[in-house]
Amino acid sequence: MATFCTFRDDMEMMLNKIVPEGLPYRHSCEGPDDMPAHVKACFLGSSLTIPITDGKLSLGTWQGVWLCEHRDHAGSRKLVITLSGCPRDSARSPLSPVSPIASTSS
Repeated sequence: MATFCTFRDDMEMMLNKIVPEGLPYRHSCEGPDDMPAHVKACFLGSSLTIPITDGKLSLGTWQGVWLCEHRDHAGSRKLVITLSGCPRDSARSPLSPVSPIASTSS
């Protein structure tokens, strides 16, 4: 767990160096952390696609999912999850003749 905390702290430090508060941002009516939060969100994005295999997230050994809040005193957030695909049919192999990805040419 110590490694993750160190990594998270280092990432936050670097984002704050790249996009510091205190610059003369023109958009500042919502506080000094608002415009830096917008820029950081642009760097990290606001959506994510994760493959799922056999009911588990298909992530690499050192990969993870972050939910980042860049405001000092932010309001509540909602998480929206959309699943696409179909359940696995154990009766069909991935390349069986009835599979939609099976080749029909000889």
